[in-house]
Amino acid sequence: MAGRLSGKIVLLSGGTRGMGEAQVRGMVREGAKVVFGGRDRAAGTAIAESLGGKAHFVPLDVTRSEDWKAAADFTLAKFGRIDGLVNNAGVGATRPLVDIDDAEWADILAVNQNGVFFGMREGARAMLQSGGGAIVNVASPAGTKAHANLVAYSAAKAAVIGMSRAAAKELAPSGIRVNVLIPGFFATRLLTETTNSEALVRGAQLTPLGRVAQPEESVGAVLFLLSDESSFVTGTQVVVDGGYTA
Repeated sequence: MAGRLSGKIVLLSGGTRGMGEAQVRGMVREGAKVVFGGRDRAAGTAIAESLGGKAHFVPLDVTRSEDWKAAADFTLAKFGRIDGLVNNAGVGATRPLVDIDDAEWADILAVNQNGVFFGMREGARAMLQSGGGAIVNVASPAGTKAHANLVAYSAAKAAVIGMSRAAAKELAPSGIRVNVLIPGFFATRLLTETTNSEALVRGAQLTPLGRVAQPEESVGAVLFLLSDESSFVTGTQVVVDGGYTA
């Protein structure tokens, strides 16, 4: 179904690699005008250029509320509204509870929890002015299923799910839908950064479908949640994990 996002304006964080980059490209293919952010300026610029002006890169450190405001202001100045928001940026680390220092705890929550809040706040402000929209926040099975040595990451991802459900109820009367994408083991740099070099092998062993997913396999769910196909879907989680949490 071509043009699933035809005419829609989407702002996305974490768009310079992995699932975020795949989602940017998928949205453009489906007719959206995309503004995407990240901290890797060189990668972001190259991706935007490869898409021939159909996507625009903005520097975005999601831990800085002023960066989020600047990204939203850029989108509004260029396109006049924001129809969709995807909070895709994330970091992780595997560490025993007793070895997590204050700085690491603060960093993981700053990106994975505060960054989502800042993004939702700016997206919702814009959508309230334009009459509605769709927000997709990326969480993790770690937010719903216990994992040893992932206390900080699990706390942040559980917070994303809780914030999203609360926001969905609050914003529904204004025509704003809020949903969560829960991806399983994907072949991204974040997976190996969060765990170790054997993560892809271990992820495949833990997944009933017997393999890890490619970044492009996250795109369909995001397109659905941003599109009018999901017009009666809000406050829920879409799980794309090959059966890992079944």
